[in-house]
Amino acid sequence: MAQVPRAGRGAEPAVRFNHTLLQRARLELDLTQEQVAASIGVDVRTYRRYESGAVNDPRLGFSVRSPSRRRILERLSAELGIAEAELLVGDAGGAPAEAPAAAAEAPAAAAEERPPAAAPAGPQGGVPAWRPLHAHTLQRARHFVGRAEILDRLAAWADASPPEPRVVALLGVGGAGKTAIAERFLQGLGDAPRPGGVLVWSFYDDPRTEAFLDQAAAYFAPGAGGSGTSAPPAPASPGEQLARLRAALGQGPPHLLVLDGLETVQADGSAGRAHGELRDALLRRLLCAIAAGLGGARALVTSRFELADLAAWADGGLAAIRPASLSPDDAASLLRRWGIRGDDGALRALLDRTGGHALSVAVVGSYVGAFLGGDAGRLAAAQLDEAERDDALARRLSSVLSAYARALPPGERDLLARLSVFPGGAGEAALLQLARAGGEIAGAMAGWGAAELARGLARLERLGLVFAARQGEVCYSTHPFVRQHFKALLGVTPERVHAAGGAAPAPRLDEAPRRPPRERPALDAHEAVIVELLGAGRAGEAYDIYSIGLGGFAYLGLKLGDMARGARILRAFAGGDDPGGMPASLPARVRAALAYDAGLYAGALGDLAFACACYEAHNEAAEALADPAPLATGLRTLAYTRRLRGDLAGARRLVERSAEVADRGADRAHAVRALALLGAVLHDLGEVDAAAERFARLRSMGDAPFARRGLWESEHDLALGRREKAREATAQNIAACRRRGWEGHVAHGHTLLGLALLDGEGGEGGESGDGGGSVAAAESHLGEARRWASATGEVEVALRCHELAARIALARGRHDEGARQALEGLHVAETCGFGPFRARLATLAARCALGRGADGGRGGDGQRRGDARDAGGGRDGAAAAVLAGAAVAWAGEDAWARADALHWAGVAAARCGDAPRGRELLAEAAALRERLRHPRADASREALARLG
Repeated sequence: MAQVPRAGRGAEPAVRFNHTLLQRARLELDLTQEQVAASIGVDVRTYRRYESGAVNDPRLGFSVRSPSRRRILERLSAELGIAEAELLVGDAGGAPAEAPAAAAEAPAAAAEERPPAAAPAGPQGGVPAWRPLHAHTLQRARHFVGRAEILDRLAAWADASPPEPRVVALLGVGGAGKTAIAERFLQGLGDAPRPGGVLVWSFYDDPRTEAFLDQAAAYFAPGAGGSGTSAPPAPASPGEQLARLRAALGQGPPHLLVLDGLETVQADGSAGRAHGELRDALLRRLLCAIAAGLGGARALVTSRFELADLAAWADGGLAAIRPASLSPDDAASLLRRWGIRGDDGALRALLDRTGGHALSVAVVGSYVGAFLGGDAGRLAAAQLDEAERDDALARRLSSVLSAYARALPPGERDLLARLSVFPGGAGEAALLQLARAGGEIAGAMAGWGAAELARGLARLERLGLVFAARQGEVCYSTHPFVRQHFKALLGVTPERVHAAGGAAPAPRLDEAPRRPPRERPALDAHEAVIVELLGAGRAGEAYDIYSIGLGGFAYLGLKLGDMARGARILRAFAGGDDPGGMPASLPARVRAALAYDAGLYAGALGDLAFACACYEAHNEAAEALADPAPLATGLRTLAYTRRLRGDLAGARRLVERSAEVADRGADRAHAVRALALLGAVLHDLGEVDAAAERFARLRSMGDAPFARRGLWESEHDLALGRREKAREATAQNIAACRRRGWEGHVAHGHTLLGLALLDGEGGEGGESGDGGGSVAAAESHLGEARRWASATGEVEVALRCHELAARIALARGRHDEGARQALEGLHVAETCGFGPFRARLATLAARCALGRGADGGRGGDGQRRGDARDAGGGRDGAAAAVLAGAAVAWAGEDAWARADALHWAGVAAARCGDAPRGRELLAEAAALRERLRHPRADASREALARLG
């Protein structure tokens, strides 16, 4: 046998793949390349490399050291009846060669079967360096027809620089062909290196948004802690995931995200949320950032629902493509590809039954071809009765699937039904485990071995009812619509089937760990047990695992910062998006507690509207309890959230009611907490004396400033210029909170200390502060606060960090950095609905724009060192005017935010040469600041005087 030298390895026998034998065997069996590819579980491009001989390296021959190649050889042998030894020949193409023994993979082996990996960095010297990463395999249409116009449009969009729009959404009913179009588009892109990365994720396979963000950050930002490959990434802390990903996407390369099945993480509008609203705030923020413009990044998503969160970009950053029903010609072509015979009239009769619905046409074609001999005329006898459903296309498809279920052999029907239990797909080992379980679990699969299972899966794959995803272990799945239909045929609860197919032993509730878990696999296991118990109607046990095993919000949220997981678990308890839908079998106290925790997770993630809905559900349940404490707590927390949204009048009413409830119950602890929050709300409303009176009353009641109520009083003092008092109280508060492990309050305190250090001598906003040491100390406090924001992703703390970072940049004269921090925070505040933060951050962005003026922004009130009437504001002045004007509108009832926004709007107007408008705004600012006893009231009066 010929010898091929290999550097460092000596000489090894050269083996070549016998592609001519493969082609001959396929033709003898009258199979298409697509059919063979589907039967062995590879895409047709990979199969064609084998049949054409492209897998044979001109120098090294054909290596079978890769497990994926060995698996393909085994499948080819089984499907085509060819001995494996016959598929391997000597270098001269003569006698069959003995397959080399399994060994460590050679570096060059089987590149086309491995999941492609990203290069560790972007293009070097103009050479494309990003290989697409298919985290999940999108379901491929067995036969694809039409859609040329859509595919051409997507191809041009993928190559555009910059892309217009930034987000393209393929929208339509289930089975309309959205995923098939996305998969075909990806085929056209190919797997060759590109100037930007391509990440493919299916939320059908894995709806966990934190897993998606982990993988995306690891792929697009390999230099920031990610692996840069398709290997499972090291989990990042929740707050780091999105920040790392946004930073990487914003660097400029034409990165592409393909997100399939977005409706699985969107609300259906039934309760609690708007139709099409993304449930996860981090994913919402990412897509909004891409739509607004994030480097060269673009996203293609498929969904059954409109993207409600991106409605603001409908005229620019977002475009919706709604695939129409197949044309009669395309539908007829698809039917003929399934082997359907008949004249035009018979085919039209079939098409009338489908309405051109892509999946319905495919299923009809598969059904007629497999069970009716390809005779289109025989379908009339199939009794495809229309079910009573609203959606005509869904009704037609359901009727075809019902006929399919009757025609399939019992074993294959039950296999498909059991496969439908696993939305992320299942491997052969799990399915074989079900067959061996026997009884109701196995159904007609009872007694099956590995060979019977392989034949059943291969047949269902050829029929187009299942598809194989081969990223690592072979995993079989099916279309969500098919899954939904056949899952109803189980005859046993899905939870029992899911548990029997899992690799882990059944959980034992009598062996609880000594302490809640920290590692992600253990957390995943706890979450899976909770979901299984809820499905089995054992809500009480599920609650015990959540509240004791996972520690509830106090541990899962405050200690681990795993807010997304907590929100997902609470949604499982509610059975959807209605926080009032907690299991009726649970006591009212527990139902209220679950709704309250759901609000805490939502609030931390920045989903303020849903947090309010959760607290309202909690309060409704708490009304019926004898203990007033839960109601007092719920009213106060709802008031706190309304304050964050900018609804100060509503917050005031709620917190006053909370105080009344606490007083009726003689609950001093809740009374002082309500009083402190009322002081903060009154301060925001500009009722400074009333706020001071509430804080003084707290002390008269013997309450020491502590936790949030201490932070609120310090914010009041700092706003009035009492810096040293605020700093001393906050330092003591931080120490007390740290002893108790309340790191969220500690982080809030550090941002407050940073601001206190900057609000010293010097100009408005502390451009010079009280020395470089103060600015450096403020940066140290910012670092402390950011640790918590990174660990948890808590949006309120993240916004405070953006505010402090922008103020520090202003103090150092780094106006571009300050603008970046302010605008990033503004985007988050807008996306999540934090009203007052929008105003404060927009004002900071305006100040940074003014600071980029000709004098470098050194004037304390934002003016040049000359005359405020100078009309040379230019582009920066115009930008500042727009931002400050928006801040005035966004300030709403917040008197302090409005006073500052008015001042800088007046300065910007004067800078742009509009002196009358400048005087008007500055006069209003001066009056409001004087009423508030604002320490910078003099700056407004002086700026007004200079305008004459």
